[in-house]
Amino acid sequence: MLLPRTIDKARGLMRGGDPGEYIISPGISAWLLAECGFSEAEFIELVRRALDEAEIAAAVAARVPSERRDALNAVIKSLRVADLPHEHRERFARLHGAQDDELVVDVLVADDRCALRSTG
Repeated sequence: MLLPRTIDKARGLMRGGDPGEYIISPGISAWLLAECGFSEAEFIELVRRALDEAEIAAAVAARVPSERRDALNAVIKSLRVADLPHEHRERFARLHGAQDDELVVDVLVADDRCALRSTG
């Protein structure tokens, strides 16, 4: 579920990119990469070399069995802002205007919708 967003962050971190306030490490994207067996640098290089997102998804799928991907998505679907580690929760809440009882995925979807409206 978080892979497309993490790809966008990686693109922002590449030469000529502009990630703004968005980062991979520390945070949920760093957790995702660790769970998938990638370092941040390795993932950014994968994104740099890949022809498209399908190639990136295939590289991740080669490392992470489908049942593990399903389990990671289940964690993300149920994760509340209050469940984030304290040091990350404060930044996440500030960056997204999020409340502790909100689902992280809902906050991220709202953030993406807002970003798309402001660029479209």
